[in-house]
Amino acid sequence: MKSLMLLSTEPYSGKTGLSVNLVLEFRSRGHTAGYFKPVGNLPTRIDSTFTDADAVFAKKALDLTEPLDRLCPHILTSGESRRRLKDGAEDIVPKIKIAYDSVLNGKDLLILEGSGHMNDGRLYGAMAVDLVGLLDARAVLVVKLDNPYEIVDDVLVASDRLGGALAGVIFNWVNANQREVIEELVAPFLARQGIASFGMIPRDESLLAISVDSLTKALGGRVLCAENHGSDSVETFMVGAMGQEQALRFFRRKSHKAVITGGDRADVQLAALETNTACLVLTGNYMPPATILAVAESKGVPVVLVDMDTLTAVERTESLIGHLRVHDEEKLKAMRQRMDEYLDIDKLCEAAG
Repeated sequence: MKSLMLLSTEPYSGKTGLSVNLVLEFRSRGHTAGYFKPVGNLPTRIDSTFTDADAVFAKKALDLTEPLDRLCPHILTSGESRRRLKDGAEDIVPKIKIAYDSVLNGKDLLILEGSGHMNDGRLYGAMAVDLVGLLDARAVLVVKLDNPYEIVDDVLVASDRLGGALAGVIFNWVNANQREVIEELVAPFLARQGIASFGMIPRDESLLAISVDSLTKALGGRVLCAENHGSDSVETFMVGAMGQEQALRFFRRKSHKAVITGGDRADVQLAALETNTACLVLTGNYMPPATILAVAESKGVPVVLVDMDTLTAVERTESLIGHLRVHDEEKLKAMRQRMDEYLDIDKLCEAAG
């Protein structure tokens, strides 16, 4: 039995959604499949448990019974890295193997989710290349497509390092104008190098969006009006730091957006409300005028008040919006549909042995 480990050369490549959906797919084919993330890179705390956000999502989505410290036995943090650099630290590989064997018990196979980058964990001797051999897994490289020519180097380097353990590649986030290059040039070239291609998943902007409620929670904000629109999607964001006339022209360029501006900039807020805006994020903890709240309420646009400066709000929002992170059920279903349509699942099954 060989498990499948999904790896990438950059974070937010779609590994979590693919991992969870592959478990569901194998289960639908009569297999007892499970999920395991050896090294976590998204620290979070659930009650008293320090764990990984991807593992938390997978546990809920797949109704897993294993405790979180088994599903993801080691979490990368800057504090532990500093201790490792200074004084050394315990060997984490044995506890990863113990956790893996425990989760594997009674199952046909596991889908392993790699950390953000396949190099993560090298400091601890637990890089993906090491773990693939230790856990008797085969690797699938998930490539988030930017430039179809440049990613060939990433695939070849991964193949050099993984050798025969690399089962093949999934091309994710493929634009329509890139498909021909992948089909006619890249995939045939990789096939000649002995690297299989399992398919191409098209770009889907809806998977980049987050809800107003999720953005509010991440910013530690407070909703002042239109609370019933918290499930509305935020697909992008814009910063309002100009005059009202310029702001109006600027905000018309994008829809379904969060507009981040100072709470004292009523002119910019009003301009944003005249365009397709998902929510207003007001910084500096300044309460807006009642007229702004009235207009926002009438248009169904939540106004979120945050106690931080505009730059900090922008940086936090940027880390959330525009990244391929599947941490809700609707996105998971959307990715499942696209996976069923565009991936060669039978070929993946063969790769899993």
